[in-house]
Amino acid sequence: METVPYHPLIEISQEQLKQAREFYGVGNAKRIQESLDQVEEWCKKQDHLVDALPFLSRIILERLFIMAKGSIEGTKIKIDKFCTTRAMMPEICLNKTLEEFDQLSKSVSYVPLPKLNPADNSRVMVTQLTSENFDNISLLSYIRYCYFIGEYRLNFDYSISERYIVDLKHANSSLLTKLNPIILKKGEILCTEGYGTKIAGIHILNAPSFVDKFVFILKQGLKEKVASRLHVHNSYEDLQKHISKEILPKDYDGLAPPMSELREQWQETLKSEETRRLVQNAERLVSNESKRSVAKFNEEYLGMPGSFRKLNVD
Repeated sequence: METVPYHPLIEISQEQLKQAREFYGVGNAKRIQESLDQVEEWCKKQDHLVDALPFLSRIILERLFIMAKGSIEGTKIKIDKFCTTRAMMPEICLNKTLEEFDQLSKSVSYVPLPKLNPADNSRVMVTQLTSENFDNISLLSYIRYCYFIGEYRLNFDYSISERYIVDLKHANSSLLTKLNPIILKKGEILCTEGYGTKIAGIHILNAPSFVDKFVFILKQGLKEKVASRLHVHNSYEDLQKHISKEILPKDYDGLAPPMSELREQWQETLKSEETRRLVQNAERLVSNESKRSVAKFNEEYLGMPGSFRKLNVD
């Protein structure tokens, strides 16, 4: 693949594509394609992955290959984890429709910023609370929406890592009752272990008086390494030490379009037939564990199954 499909809301330049490959030590496009051919042949021989293979697009395979630093064996492991963790967390990954997020969208905006952060080629996602009424929303619904957009992005994005901005301008203490560390933990495991995402930073803006309690609960659902990358900013200028002003929305003294405009553009994009097709395809990216022995599963995941069982949420 010499380039990624163009998308006006998920921009990747040819130079950024090259930088991402070089960052992971994979610069030869021909070698990438030959390696992916081998990976696809391996998938065809894995009974528990055969049903998912037709929906593993070349760009998704390449993302996993790049994150495996060009290792074919590492890519096999990442594909297995990707499909297996998704199958183990259907409450987050599966049976999603855009319509189910109607209530959520009245109180919360969640959008990826169109341009990558120049300093580290990370994709920045912004969560903005747009209402003080959180009665009709849940953390699970919010995380499902994040993955709804994330699964769509898999077909277009090529970022090295991700950063998350959480704007608490309209937050009140009732928001604390919505935080569930177990659900947060499941979402984080799926993100870092299943999708292989590197979280470069979590940035909290417009912190309310109860921000310490918010951060405390949030950290309960994060790995220590990820929790150490959580920042509470007292100004937009401080935020810009991590994320370039060039890509930030006007809401945060940036040069990019305001959040309201980006939100509207994303809402239109997500209503399209192409989006529905891609999200439906993502529903099929799950392993069929009935075709893999329990012994082999335990051997490959080195105790991970037990961890997932402990995270079951009623």
